[in-house]
Amino acid sequence: MKIKRSRGFTLIEVMIAITIFAVVAVTITDTASMRVNNLLYMADKSLASYVAENRMAEIRLAGQPAVGTSNDTTKLADREWRINVVVEATAFPGLNRVTVSVADINNKENFLISLATIMGTH
Repeated sequence: MKIKRSRGFTLIEVMIAITIFAVVAVTITDTASMRVNNLLYMADKSLASYVAENRMAEIRLAGQPAVGTSNDTTKLADREWRINVVVEATAFPGLNRVTVSVADINNKENFLISLATIMGTH
């Protein structure tokens, strides 16, 4: 009567298992990284929308703005933001289109959000 010895995994089986584990680990890491990046982007976009809404409220309270472009900076949440305000005349007398765009101070060309409204004299 022969006694069967239990044998371990072969080298090929171990290599295949390690490869599968590595592929799964890389996929999970990439997915988590994308989620963190998206979460940070949405936080930036939310803060930029607060800045834009605040500036739009200031413009409304000040009355009819003059046609032209202005650039400014402000602080919110311990960060600096660049604000671009464009006031354009419309085809209707007394009505102007006001566009407020906000970008991170370190990324001036890529606006995170733009708000637009029509303002007129009452």
